Amino acid sequence: MQEIKLTGLPKISLNKWYAGQHWTARKRIKDNYTLLIKDQCYKTFSKRDKYEVDYKFYFKLQPLDASNCVAMVKLIEDIIFEDDKFDIVKKISITSRSSKGENDYVLIQIFKL
Repeated sequence: MQEIKLTGLPKISLNKWYAGQHWTARKRIKDNYTLLIKDQCYKTFSKRDKYEVDYKFYFKLQPLDASNCVAMVKLIEDIIFEDDKFDIVKKISITSRSSKGENDYVLIQIFKL
């Protein structure tokens, strides 16, 4: 199992993502995520392996419900995995909780099958 802790990522609710946001705004968010994640995670997970991934989101204020974290999961997944097809990333789980005074972060546990 490998563990990655990412901090400083903008909180993006799936509701906002689907609210008709212009493609240029979504691209700007994706570019920002790419810079922040690549600065903290130097590894890209190979498409030759199979994985199960747990995403644990911690929010200092107003935690999102787990299903609203999906937009952030997709942005992260597209950056840290060479490919995220169904036969490579076999399973994901998402939890969301309050971080009790800490800054927002996501803890990602990647299990190679």
